[in-house]
Amino acid sequence: MRDVPEVYVEKFDAFVCYCYADIDFVKEMIQNLERSSYSLKLCVMDRDVLPGQCVYTISSELIENRCNKIVVIISDDFLESSECDFQTKLALSIAPGARSRRLIPVKYKAISKTYPGILRHITMSDYTKLSTKEWFWDRLAKAIKY
Repeated sequence: MRDVPEVYVEKFDAFVCYCYADIDFVKEMIQNLERSSYSLKLCVMDRDVLPGQCVYTISSELIENRCNKIVVIISDDFLESSECDFQTKLALSIAPGARSRRLIPVKYKAISKTYPGILRHITMSDYTKLSTKEWFWDRLAKAIKY
């Protein structure tokens, strides 16, 4: 009988659900949440997932088993993305009783489309509000850690 080597499975504080058009804001998140005193570990598909995998299969694995929270970057592009829609609905379906604490919607720019009804009951972190912008990263980091 052979010894089977133990496989390391990387865990993350949060999965970042975003549309590629919003990658600049995602990079700003990385700068402010990973490369700072918060030292959070974010899962960013374009950086952390190897090419050649089924997007829906790997998204399911990451959201269900390897990420504590899901940060949803809301934008008009996000609202048109079937991939983002799948990831958001999956995150909401996993733990219906705890979904408001697991999923963190973030609005980083004005949107012209209708805000998703499935997210209306969850408090949003709003980067567009000038009155609270100075606290934005601290509040988001605390929400991810909580």
